[in-house]
Amino acid sequence: MLESDLVNQIAAWMETNVMVSTALATIGAAALLIAALVAFFFGVKGIASFFGSGGASTRTIRRAGQEPGYRVLLGEFDGGQSSASRDIIEQSLEDHLAEFSFGAQFRTFRVKGVRGRPEGAALDGARRRLKKTGADMIVWGARQGDGEEALRIYGVSRGGSRLPSQAHVFTLRIPGKLRIYSEPMRRVVAYLLAKRLQPALGRPEAFRAEKIAELGATLDTLLDVFEAEDGPALPAGAQREVETDFSGITLHLTESGPRPEWIDKLIERRRATLEELKDVPDAEAQIDARLDLGQALLKRSETAFDPVGVREASVHLNAAIDALRQHDTIRKAQRASDGLQRAKSLVETRRRFAVNFSA
Repeated sequence: MLESDLVNQIAAWMETNVMVSTALATIGAAALLIAALVAFFFGVKGIASFFGSGGASTRTIRRAGQEPGYRVLLGEFDGGQSSASRDIIEQSLEDHLAEFSFGAQFRTFRVKGVRGRPEGAALDGARRRLKKTGADMIVWGARQGDGEEALRIYGVSRGGSRLPSQAHVFTLRIPGKLRIYSEPMRRVVAYLLAKRLQPALGRPEAFRAEKIAELGATLDTLLDVFEAEDGPALPAGAQREVETDFSGITLHLTESGPRPEWIDKLIERRRATLEELKDVPDAEAQIDARLDLGQALLKRSETAFDPVGVREASVHLNAAIDALRQHDTIRKAQRASDGLQRAKSLVETRRRFAVNFSA
């Protein structure tokens, strides 16, 4: 009986002291293991974030400048799905920038510390980064939902051989719904950025006819995709920019030879644009559309005279002239021209006076 009581007392002591201590030790070890795993995870994530989201040094970027080609810096993106947004922009550049730069070499570098709207301290910082690295352009952005223009791409470009302090500032507004970024949409993004990197793309006369014809064919194909009923939607601003560039290329190329198919497409697209702009107070877009449409109608009438088309062209061109007369730049140019005419008149009057009344 005594032995049984002793065994029970020993068992009770073991359960109270040893078993509990072992359980606590096990729990503590598990907690330490979990803490170590969490620390390891966030440590790896931090390292990956540093190297993957902007580890390129100034020295690395400057060294790349010893080789021919453009250097594009890709800053940070704010908002939801920021990493995915930057990945899409980077992929667009990597896959299609060369297509719109006529094969020119380029390199992209992810950098940190550039974010916010392109103004004030953010703009000054971006221009300083261009100066320090010698890069040609830096882009960053912000995403605010899935709206038609919810993904903003901010940028500063030295395109046109500008000094970093004079680098051109731009903002592109593209869809925030990331799943629609198929190849056509990424090509448009690459084209819009290529134009900021190389502004001459907006001037067809700056390139050989065969080169600019290739670009015109590409833009025509892209417009066909976005104009299709089941095609992806492109924001109005981006659509009109691509359409305007296609129109400019078409009108330039028709100076050296007819392109009836492109002229017909230009007329159709510009008529549709003017219809869309009826209730939109966008004077610049309306002027561009009317000028392109009027010129295209006249081009078509040169090969097959169409009095109705000529009258329509006259209406659009007159409307464009009337709108331009209200433009501040035109008014200033007119004032300058009037001043020059008065100066010439004074010189002529003085000359006649000297001839007629000289002793």
